[in-house]
Amino acid sequence: MGRLKKWCLSVLLAAGTAAITGCAGGGEFPNRNLKVIVPFDAGGGVDICCRTIADAAGKEYFSGHTLIIENVPGGGGIIGQTRVANAKADGYTLLASSSSIITNPVFNETIFTPESYRPIAMFCFDPQMLIVAADSEYETLEELVEAAKKGTLRMATPGHTTAPHIAALEMEQKLGVKFQYLHNDSANEQFQQLLGKHVDCALVSAGEGAALVEDGTIRGLGIMNDSPMDIVPDVPTFQEYGYDLVNGAFRGISAPADIPDETAEFLEKEFEKILTSEKLVNAMKQANMPVVYKNAEEFQEIIDDYEKTVHMMEEQLN
Repeated sequence: MGRLKKWCLSVLLAAGTAAITGCAGGGEFPNRNLKVIVPFDAGGGVDICCRTIADAAGKEYFSGHTLIIENVPGGGGIIGQTRVANAKADGYTLLASSSSIITNPVFNETIFTPESYRPIAMFCFDPQMLIVAADSEYETLEELVEAAKKGTLRMATPGHTTAPHIAALEMEQKLGVKFQYLHNDSANEQFQQLLGKHVDCALVSAGEGAALVEDGTIRGLGIMNDSPMDIVPDVPTFQEYGYDLVNGAFRGISAPADIPDETAEFLEKEFEKILTSEKLVNAMKQANMPVVYKNAEEFQEIIDDYEKTVHMMEEQLN
C-alpha cells in the first residue's frame, strides 16, 4: 500500500507540473501559427511587403509554422496598432510597424506610444521620391525647388502626418520652399491628383512609384536616399543636387513590449534568416520593394531618430 501511495503521488505531481507548465507557457514556442497585423488596407506597401515575407517563409521557419497576415485597417493605422498593443505578449501576435506608430500617438489620442512595442526586425526602408506628371514643366529637382522658393506649389500627400507629409515639411524647413497640401487617403489617389493636374508634385515612397516612373506615366525628380536605387536607376538623389535630405518609410516587425526576452530573441533570429535569404530578397525585388534589413537594436535606433524628427516638425503640423 505504501508503494502504491508513493506511485499515485508521483503521477499526480507529474500531471500537476505538466498542467502548470502548459498553462504558463503553452509549451515550447512556437507551437502554432503566428499572426502579423497589418494596420492598413490590402494592396499598400506595408501589406505587399508582409505578404511577400510570409510567402517566402512558407513553413521553413518558426518550427514549421506559418505567418498569417491579417489586415486591420482604420484610423490611419490606429485600430490595428491598438489591437497589437492590447494583445497578449506571447509572440503569436505581431505588428507590421511603420512610421505611424510614432506619428499617431503624437497627433491623435491613442492608448499606445512607440514604447508599447518591442522592435523585432526592420525589413524595408523605402525612400521618399518627389514626382511630377510626365509632361510637367519641371524637368529636374533643382527647377522645382527654385520654383517652390519663389511661390507656393501644390503638393499631394497620402494623408496628414504621413511619412511623405513629414518629408515635405522637412523640405520646407531645410530648403526654404513652400507647399500647399492636398491630403489624400492613399498613394493611388496621389497619382490621380497628379495626373489630373490638381497638384504640381507629390511625394511617394520609391517602391510605390517605381513602376509608373519606369513606364513613363510620371517623372521622378529625386529620391531622399543616400545612394541611387536599382528600382529607379535614372532618378537622382537629393544629395546629388546638394540637398542634405534622407527620408523614407521604414517598415518592420514589432511585438507587444512585454514579450518575454527568450521569445523575442527567437523571433529576431528567425526573421533575420528570412529577411536575409536570397528567396526573400528576389521576391521583394520583383515587388519593387527595397530590402534593408536591420536587427532589433538597429531598428530601435531608426525609430528613435524618426521620433526626434517628428517632434521637430510638431509645431508645423499643429
